[in-house]
Amino acid sequence: MHTRNISHLSSLWTILKKEVIDNARDRRTLTTMGISIVIFPLLIFGLIWFLDKTVKEETDLVNADAVKLPVIGAEYAPNLMAWLGQNNIEIVDAPDDPEASISQGEYRVILLIGENYPEAFRKGTTAPLRLIHDSSITGLEKIGYSTVRSAINTYSSQISSLRLMARGVNPEVVRPIQINTSDVATPQARSGQFLTMMPYLMIMFIMAGGMYLAIDTTAGEREKGSLEPLLTQPVKRHIVLLAKLGATVVFSSLTLLLVLSGLALAFKYMPVDLISISVSLGSILKIFLACLPFVFAGCALMVLVASFTKSYKEAQSYLGMVMLVPTLPLMSLAFLSPEPSVSNMWIPALSQGMIIIETLKGEHVPINLIGISMICSLLLATVLAWFAVKLYQRERILG
Repeated sequence: MHTRNISHLSSLWTILKKEVIDNARDRRTLTTMGISIVIFPLLIFGLIWFLDKTVKEETDLVNADAVKLPVIGAEYAPNLMAWLGQNNIEIVDAPDDPEASISQGEYRVILLIGENYPEAFRKGTTAPLRLIHDSSITGLEKIGYSTVRSAINTYSSQISSLRLMARGVNPEVVRPIQINTSDVATPQARSGQFLTMMPYLMIMFIMAGGMYLAIDTTAGEREKGSLEPLLTQPVKRHIVLLAKLGATVVFSSLTLLLVLSGLALAFKYMPVDLISISVSLGSILKIFLACLPFVFAGCALMVLVASFTKSYKEAQSYLGMVMLVPTLPLMSLAFLSPEPSVSNMWIPALSQGMIIIETLKGEHVPINLIGISMICSLLLATVLAWFAVKLYQRERILG
């Protein structure tokens, strides 16, 4: 029994080594790994640079440039016009057709004051104003409308307080609750809001790192006619399959390691002030170990699917869709922002995504939750590998 086990291990190692060496000579694999260490950091850098640039432009626009506000009926509210001028809002003549002017992008917002405004203001009743704007506009162009609306609301609040004081009523009576906020988020945590796309890209690169080998060692060898001679050798078929799967895992794991290394270099030399994330050796090791079980699961899934196909092109088309499956749970990271818990850490891909984000944010993920993630991913990998082994034990694998 002991000699048989040694023989099996020797056969496993021989086939695995052959597949690794052969795949290391494949330009497609080397290109994918090269892209992983270059393109991934560039994508992250590009996103954060864009966000950094946008925030600075918005800040400069609010602090420096006066918002031009066309006003129709400015003569009806001279005090309001003076207040707006004090708040860096420049009053200009309004166009003849305000709606068309807004639609064409000539102005961001136009204020319309009706003839009944002075009388309503004098009587102490609600004086209506109309702000004309385009709600479909976002980004920097939205600042003008927000600035004007905020200034008018502040003016309205002050007038309300003066009216109450004139009637002998303390203005605080109508403000029973005052909210004071304290933000305890660390710079790393605030920066992590921009990193929700990182798990998605990492998962894609992990899958891409082993895809070509998964195809070559299954459908590729069947198409070339080299699979049948290999399976007729005095080696158990499950040993052959596990060796092929092991070689695929090697390249996917190496791709993940290169991605993390490129990420560490990018954050170390990234010339932006918006983020303050430092990727240490410890965080890289933590992410790598936490994602390693998913690497097994992803590779087992690709090998299983590729084993059903009969040609390289067919396998390539199927795996192109299969690569998207693990990214589906990651969509919740951007829309729902889930926190790591027992109820969600059993979901492969999603749990690894939360570990990646929390680690880069500098937050602590309990070891028991990481353990749940790793065990569930390993169980999934075991099930997928078992199905692949069963498939290789059938004679139809040669057909």
